[in-house]
Order: sequence, then structure tokens, then C-alpha cells
Amino acid sequence: MYIETVRFERVFDVQSGTFSFEAGGKCEFAVVFDHERAPTAGSTYAVALSEPGNWQKVLGWRDLSRPTVGFTYSPWFLALDLVLDLYLLGIAVLAAAWLFGGPWAALAAFVAMVLGSVGRVVFSALRNRQIEQALLAVSPEQTRTVTMSDMQLRRADSTAPAR
Repeated sequence: MYIETVRFERVFDVQSGTFSFEAGGKCEFAVVFDHERAPTAGSTYAVALSEPGNWQKVLGWRDLSRPTVGFTYSPWFLALDLVLDLYLLGIAVLAAAWLFGGPWAALAAFVAMVLGSVGRVVFSALRNRQIEQALLAVSPEQTRTVTMSDMQLRRADSTAPAR
């Protein structure tokens, strides 16, 4: 996870939840935050990216003038999506397991699907907590890119000043 602080000098092509922007002499196109809003020109955001410089892989964001954090993947949305997947695909998997392996195979397949789904939701919630902590740690004056190793070093250093 990489945290980048960006001041949106110009925001354009705002449509259907995507937007393009210019900042620091670079243009980025078709960026998606939450399909509802786009930042305004002149605002400063801290953005969590899964890959450095790849604005197509936004994990979360925070307008530095506000204390709230937005996430691309909400654990509740993921849980609902997984329930629908289990409903639509799980029936076929359970039927095939029952047909080819019997009732114990079907039970094992059901347990594996449920545990896998719960694991994905828990992982998503923990990842969002890490993203939130990293974005809330960014001060409005900070302009350099902060990496996950920076956050771990700061957390390990008990003498570091709190921001």
C-alpha cells in the first residue's frame, strides 16, 4: 500500500463516478473513488494506492480538510457480494459435490465456501483499518509519498511525535 498526497490543480471529465485530473504537471485519467463524487479543483487528498503511481488501483482516500476516510471496497458490500455468489454458484457446487462425492463431500464444500467467505470479509475489514490509520496519519502539510514500511517504522518508534 502506498499513500500519495495530491493537490488537484484541475479536475475534468467528471462522469458516472469517474474523473480525470491534473496535478504537479501530470494528468491521470478515469480515476474512480466511490462512483458518487469527484474532488474539486484546489482540494488536497491523501490517497491509498495498491501500486505506486497506479491511479486505477485506489484503495481509499481522505480529503485532508476533513477527518473522514472513504474506501473503494467496503466489507459490507463484499459480504453482500459473497452471499449472492454463494447463492448463485454455491448451489451448483453443492449439487456437484453431492452428486460426485456424496453428502459428506457436499458438507465439506459448504463449510469451505462459508469459511472462505468469512475470511475474505475479515481480511477486507482489517485492510480497511490499515488504510484508515495510514490516511489519518497524513498531515495536510505532508507532500511526500508514504509507504507501508514508513508506517511500520513510525508505529515501532515509541519516541516519534504523534500527529
